[in-house]
Amino acid sequence: MYNILLQGENVTVAIEDTAREYKPVVMMGGVSYNPRNAFWATNRGKGQLDPMYVPEAEDLIEKAQAHWSPKKSGSTPADMINNLLVDTVAQLAAKDVVEVAKPLLDDFIMETYGKLPQRLEVVTEKKANVVQGITHEKFETVLQLVNYNIPVFLTGPAGCGKNVLCKQVSEALGIEFYFSNAVTQEYKLTGFIDANGRFHETQFFKAFTEGGLFMLDEIDASTPEVLVILNAAIANGYFDFPTGRAEAHEDFRLIAAGNTFGTGADIEYTGRYQLDAASLDRFAVIQIDYSKAVEEAIAGGNKNLLQFVWSFREAIEKAQIKFVVSYRAIERLHKLEDVLEAGEALQICLLRSLDPDDMKMICRNMKPLNSNAYADAFKRMVA
Repeated sequence: MYNILLQGENVTVAIEDTAREYKPVVMMGGVSYNPRNAFWATNRGKGQLDPMYVPEAEDLIEKAQAHWSPKKSGSTPADMINNLLVDTVAQLAAKDVVEVAKPLLDDFIMETYGKLPQRLEVVTEKKANVVQGITHEKFETVLQLVNYNIPVFLTGPAGCGKNVLCKQVSEALGIEFYFSNAVTQEYKLTGFIDANGRFHETQFFKAFTEGGLFMLDEIDASTPEVLVILNAAIANGYFDFPTGRAEAHEDFRLIAAGNTFGTGADIEYTGRYQLDAASLDRFAVIQIDYSKAVEEAIAGGNKNLLQFVWSFREAIEKAQIKFVVSYRAIERLHKLEDVLEAGEALQICLLRSLDPDDMKMICRNMKPLNSNAYADAFKRMVA
């Protein structure tokens, strides 16, 4: 059994409870390392502590000695049994406290501060990068695919956070983020040489030649010629730009995004092209939907707003009405909650383009929400 002496940002220094001399161990990620054996793990087969954390560990070991003194009691069998009983009771009590208190604490934090940002550390071959903020549930899946240089096609409704997810992936990998919206002219992707002989580079050119994550948004609204360019770049690892052939940088990564599965225009998303099977086959297709964790953060913990939005979406789907309730709408409603009356805020941020008959149908399909200012205001508007 170990006693924790000092905790640092990445590692923890601990010592055996019955130690008679100062022989601490360093703990990280559930593995203990022996500083007296070149920081090799005490668990067989776990390797050595990453050298980047050794300076921090050595500094903590030196500081922790001031927090430790040899245990004077507990050497007899009776003392050892008594200590074991005390430790067991303490652990059981702590477990009960956590089970009871954690949900209450989570509710208090949500109501007081809203959804707290996450801090994720992503370790790549080159370095460790930290991502701050709320991440989508599909973040790790997309990150792994992009890290292994597999092109990804994100499909999902408008305003579901595809752009933000891509930025977080580039941040996690420690590479630059480049972006282009729907491309309707080939030169907007490849660049061009003007009449004065000057080359006008593009976001795609910079990502391809200098390294970085290139996101082509609304790929299903881009002309088919664009897919031919991307196919060539993906398949060959090089591309003929107006300035000549260029090899793909080792850090070049590609994510495409669209509102459809590449099946062409529908009643909700017009002006979309059908993507051919050969193009889609080059991508790992990931469906991105609205994330409740992200929406909790955007709404600042406003449960009434979230309950209304989720019930509103369910009613839309049940009524088979094509309408988007995006993160942007939730964000605007949250910002106006202390400024405008709920009904006026709904009209401005959410309902402005809805047909009155559709609103009535949605209202009939919504689940009852007690003491919800947004639901009550919506009912009054359609009455």
